[in-house]
This record gives sequence, C-alpha cells and structure tokens, in this order.
Amino acid sequence: HHVQLPLSLLHTSSLHYSNIFPRSWYALQTSPDAWLDKSREPGGIWLWFNNALIAKPLRHPLGLILGISAVAVGHFFLLLYFRLHHQQLLGPTTPIQSRGAPPYIFSRALLHHLSQPGGFFLLGTYLSLTWLWDLLPPSYYSFQGSIQYTNVALCLITQDLLQFLMHKLEHIAHPKLYRLSHKPHHKFTNPKLFDAFDGSVPDTILMILLPLFFTAHLVRTCNVWTYMAFGSIYANWLTFIHAEVTFPWERYFRVVGLGTAADHHVHHKFFKWNFGHLFLWWDWVAGSYRDPREVWGREFTVGV
Repeated sequence: HHVQLPLSLLHTSSLHYSNIFPRSWYALQTSPDAWLDKSREPGGIWLWFNNALIAKPLRHPLGLILGISAVAVGHFFLLLYFRLHHQQLLGPTTPIQSRGAPPYIFSRALLHHLSQPGGFFLLGTYLSLTWLWDLLPPSYYSFQGSIQYTNVALCLITQDLLQFLMHKLEHIAHPKLYRLSHKPHHKFTNPKLFDAFDGSVPDTILMILLPLFFTAHLVRTCNVWTYMAFGSIYANWLTFIHAEVTFPWERYFRVVGLGTAADHHVHHKFFKWNFGHLFLWWDWVAGSYRDPREVWGREFTVGV
C-alpha cells in the first residue's frame, strides 16, 4: 500500500496523472504555446503564488500534495492493519517485553500520535519548504518515468546510515545535547507503536530532517514517484519498529539485517545497543548490535 497511490497515477489509464491534472502543474512552460522540453516533466511553477516580492519562482505544489497523500494512504493502511493485529483478529499477538505490552486506549493513543509537533507536523513543514523553495535536486520534481526501485532502496539505506550516525552522536557527543534532543523519546523503555514520533523538535531535526535533506542530495536522480515511495515506506517502517508486539515477517527480516520492533525495543530498554532503525547492518559493523534472543526469558518474551 506504500506505493499504491503513485502506481495508480502511473498505470491506470483513467487515473493517469496526465488525464487528471493540467500540464502546467507538472511541466515547465516558456510561453503559452511553448513547453521547455516536451521529452521531460521537470515540475511546474506555481504561477498563482509568484510575484515581484519572491526572488525565485516557487515550485507547483502538485508533487508535494501527492507525496504527502502517499504517506497518508500508507499510514492509513498501517493503522488499519495494526488495529486488527492489536485486537488479535489476525491471530494471537506476542508482547515483546516480558512485562507485557503497555496498556492504553487505542483512540486516545492514535490522536496523541497524529498530533505530535515533532512528528507529522514538522515533517510536513520540512517537505513543504524544501519542495516549494526548490531546495531539492532537479530530478525530484520530474514526473517522467515510474518508481525507480533501486533508488528507493538507496534512499532507505542512505537515510538510515545518516540517521544511525546522528542517533549515535546524540547519545555520546555531550550530555546536554542528549537531554535537549533524544532523552524525551527515551522515557519510553517499553514503547508502543504510537510512541514512534513522540520526542522533541530538536530530535526530529537532527535525526530525521537533516538526514532526509542530505539523502536527497546524495541520491540525486530520483523522480517524484520514487521520492513518494521512499517517503511512505520510510515513515511507516519507522512507525512499525516501535510496536509493542511482534509481526509475522520479523523473523525473516532479522535474517537479512532488516530492523524489527524487537531489535528497536533492545535500544529503548538498554540505551547502548541497536542505534540503527531500518537496518541492523550499521550496528553489526560498529559492534553495537545486541540480539533480542540474548534477553529471552528475562526482559524479553521468549520467541520475539
């Protein structure tokens, strides 16, 4: 479901983006009848919001709106799945920590999750500013082509490596930096899924937004569809690893070094292990990985 929106706008004839949106919203035009380059779709200019007071034309928000919508659609299906999983309607669930999952009222926790200022609001602000003010590489505004799955993988890997480094830095650079940035998130020693973005604004800036910006400028050949797919997968995977219960795919994920909720619970419980989020590779290399199986029967439930 993370790539459902971009795929539907690319491969469904009746819903193809070129049949829905005016060309001026996603392509550059040098005059009313002359397009800059008809072989490319480099992203439109927001004519309605450009005037003499703005030195540089703003990018048209079509790609931005579609990208945020893709994340929202993916998150809707994540929450729907988790609700069914949480209610054990898809089978029995296993709490990760031996003390059991933290009790909470689902509706209240969901509202708290969606209203975090350091979460979706700050991410939306970052995405809006970098998109509208043309701060991304030119290809990110291009509607040409389809999802570039290799680039999606490269973005996920690069983002997680940079996030690992920033996460490590917040822990070890200086006690004041840790207290200011990451410590608020570590009040959750037995986190639940809805705690994923419950932290501080400095933490989100340092550990998520800065890596996102540098990732875009390191993986410079993504188009808008790839950027959408990456953003949706990243945001929702980051949510999943904070869950209080296990998921069916996690045993297979761990074999190839993909991050799971149990692996991330090790970090929240012990603080000094498992600084990676999406991938375990960085902790394997740095010697900071601790397998949840090492604490089975003590802090963690056997089998997670």
